[in-house]
Amino acid sequence: MFVALLYAVLDIRDQALEICSAGQTQPIHLVAETGEAVLVETIGDTFPLGILDSADYQGTPVQLSPGDKIVFYTDGIVEAMNKKEEMYGFERLFDVVKASHAMDAESLLTEIISNVNAFAGDAEQHDDITVIVLSVSNT
Repeated sequence: MFVALLYAVLDIRDQALEICSAGQTQPIHLVAETGEAVLVETIGDTFPLGILDSADYQGTPVQLSPGDKIVFYTDGIVEAMNKKEEMYGFERLFDVVKASHAMDAESLLTEIISNVNAFAGDAEQHDDITVIVLSVSNT
């Protein structure tokens, strides 16, 4: 038995995030200043919990700025399949996130889910589709 987990601690005062991944997909950081979308590459072991008796899980610091967004998502997003058995994939997700730099978090969340659903159509999915969008306030 094992479980994938992503643990994140947000310090709103310092606009800093610390992330530790145990087998979960890497979040996407949308940098407001540049409009660039980058995967947050976590440090330390990333095995799901329960795979190994001992693992070296470590927190990865992410400094945030006003307007930045972090997109947390499960693998059910990028592995969503359409009727042709094509996967939605990371590239489509990145394209949606990059095109959303002017959107608020709720609009980006809606856009991701709508885009995945439009891609998948009526094809049955075999994994959960979960997305959380964190946005750093400009105030």
